[in-house]
Amino acid sequence: MRNTSTSWRVALALLCAIVMLPVAASRADDDDDDMDAARAALAAGDIRPLDALLAKVERECRGRFVEMELERDDGLWIYEIKLLGPRGDVAELEYDARDFALVEAEGRRLDLLDCVPPGTPD
Repeated sequence: MRNTSTSWRVALALLCAIVMLPVAASRADDDDDDMDAARAALAAGDIRPLDALLAKVERECRGRFVEMELERDDGLWIYEIKLLGPRGDVAELEYDARDFALVEAEGRRLDLLDCVPPGTPD
């Protein structure tokens, strides 16, 4: 994902937002509550915006963005980013939504991504 233009990142962030809004609107009340909680956390500064994480991943990782989720896990907001690695392997990277610290990484040949330190929990 290196050497990719800023406009691509902006377009990707907008696409994620456009795709997620109708899906969120069609879910049950519990899901609406989760979306409201995520928006409130972003507004309060408890989590950082997705586009900033995508910029970080683009800068640091060799791979192509596939999808993302934002969820609560043991009281923490976690961004789950799926990437398609250089050899076609799917990797899932979990980042703390407060500071973008890499919390967990799963997948094959993670070393080829160049952004997963050895010893990262899986």
